[in-house]
Amino acid sequence: MSNMKRWLREHGISYAQLAKQLNQSQPSISQKVNLKTRWQFDDCRRLRDVYGLSSDFVQDLVPYEAKFAESVRDHEEVSV
Repeated sequence: MSNMKRWLREHGISYAQLAKQLNQSQPSISQKVNLKTRWQFDDCRRLRDVYGLSSDFVQDLVPYEAKFAESVRDHEEVSV
């Protein structure tokens, strides 16, 4: 699962909501979230400005845990 797909699920943000925020179509966002199309520079800039997400994270160049280590640890502790 891509970082963005996981992040959107955990934050309750739909593809439609993100598409509206980025002024794009829902199918375009779906393609990007599912790693079938690359995120563009303007997408990454907007995601950084609005949500504080790095382009490395958005493009799956770093593991999810690198950005959200605390939330992953908290979830693992609850699951045990």
